[in-house]
This record gives sequence, structure tokens and C-alpha cells, in this order.
Amino acid sequence: MPGLNFSTYVDAVRPSFMKHSGKQDAAILLLNAFSEPKLDEKTGKGKDYILPDGTSLNRVVRGVLPVPEKIRLASAEPKTAENAAGYFRNKVVKDIHPQLKDEATERLKKLIRDDVTIPETKRESLLALSKGDDYGRFLSETFIYAMNRPGEPEPTEKQKISIALLVFLFLFGIAIYGMTMYTLIQMNSMSQALMAFAFFFAVALFLFLIGFYFFLWRRDI
Repeated sequence: MPGLNFSTYVDAVRPSFMKHSGKQDAAILLLNAFSEPKLDEKTGKGKDYILPDGTSLNRVVRGVLPVPEKIRLASAEPKTAENAAGYFRNKVVKDIHPQLKDEATERLKKLIRDDVTIPETKRESLLALSKGDDYGRFLSETFIYAMNRPGEPEPTEKQKISIALLVFLFLFGIAIYGMTMYTLIQMNSMSQALMAFAFFFAVALFLFLIGFYFFLWRRDI
């Protein structure tokens, strides 16, 4: 059972959003509570930036990377937390469909109740906020707590090397080399240049397949 963290919080609330139902859109909407104003160079109007350059929003949303430290540290400041509560009241709550509000609340409450790593006092305080009149406060306090908790680690199986596939690629490279050499023999064209070409072609193909396996197919994007 997944615990309460940034990724599971986003999954709990986004089905109830009207405009930001996509996972990354919902994450941006929530993280904007802690963004800093920045002028757009073209329009001169204010805009928000979410994550530092080079940080993958996709990996943060999936819980592979934590929410950037700058945002987490900002959430610890009382003034920033209070501003975030106002943002949730004015922006986040208004994007929740009135008919789906209770569903979002129940999903969050289930995460809180089922996560045995949450201290009992914290669990009770968060659940108590869900019963109050300040729904934005409940969402913001739960969100601040969730985004400061560690995400779920990726399954270790994803990090293992497939020995069977590597053996297949090795045998495939040998087969290509053998077929090339056989073709040259049948053509009576066994010059040293062609033999060298056949050898290096097979090696290059094998290295390409290995590179494709490690850097494309199994790359974490």
C-alpha cells in the first residue's frame, strides 16, 4: 500500500480537478503555491517557475526524485505556509469540481489512515482539518506534509541487467559475423580488407545493440 507522499497526493486530488486533471498539470498547479514570481522577458508580466533548471518534473511527479530542497525548505517557513494556504483556497479549491470534492477528500483521508509511518498525532491533526470549514487549509497542510516525505523507490528489478538479453545480443553478433564470413567465402572474396570489414561490422553492430539496450530502452526518463 503506497504511503502519503507528493506523488500519491497528486494522484489523490487530480481526478477531481476540472482544468488540471493531467498528472503533470496537477503537480504544477500544486507546486505553484511555493513558486517565486519572475518577469516574462517578452511580455513583462509576472510568471511562475516551478523547478530549478535541469530538474525533471516527470521524475518528481513519479516520486523517483524528491521535491527540490528549495521548495521543501520554503514550506517550513510560517509565512510561506500561510501564503500557500491562501493559494489553495483561491486556486486549488476552485479547480475542484463541487460534485467530486468529497471523493478527493476521501482518497486523501484513506492515504493518511492507511500510512502506518505517519505518527498518530500527525494523523489525527490532518484528519481533524478535513472536518473543518477551511478546506483549503486541509489541502495545503496535507500537501506540505506529503511533499516533504520520501517517495516510493523504484522497483529494484528495473536496475537489474537482463543476462538472457545480453547473451542473445552476443550470439546475435556472432551469427551476423558468421553469416558475413560465409557470404564472403561463397563469393570467393576473402581479401583482408573484406575480412576486416566483416569483423568490425559485427563488433560495431554488437556494441550498438548493447548501447541501445542501456541508453535508450532502459533509460529512466
